[in-house]
Amino acid sequence: MGRRVALAAGVGALLGLAWWGMFELLASGTVCSKDEWGCLGAFVTSIPIFAVAGSVVGALGLRSLKVSRAWLVAVPATLMAVVAMVLLLGMTFLSFAVFAALYALIAVLTGSAEARRESP
Repeated sequence: MGRRVALAAGVGALLGLAWWGMFELLASGTVCSKDEWGCLGAFVTSIPIFAVAGSVVGALGLRSLKVSRAWLVAVPATLMAVVAMVLLLGMTFLSFAVFAALYALIAVLTGSAEARRESP
């Protein structure tokens, strides 16, 4: 159970860093124009794209690390983290901690049946 939680937190932290990097690029205006609705449009369209891509990348990352039920961890954790980061809009520097904490929490919650089967 501890390995599962640690690996999930690590994958979540990496996705959080990707979130931070993506939105720092958007905020700086490097990848979008600050005229009219350019950066706002890029921000609004990037949220659902990141939610889907982050869920897939997170699940594949957990699966490659041999974590059982990787999709059950990655999909809800990514979606909850994206919603939390939209609500914490001005604090993108917290994204790695939010993603890591939610991935670890979901790993604990979905791993309880697995832990009961392994205990004598």
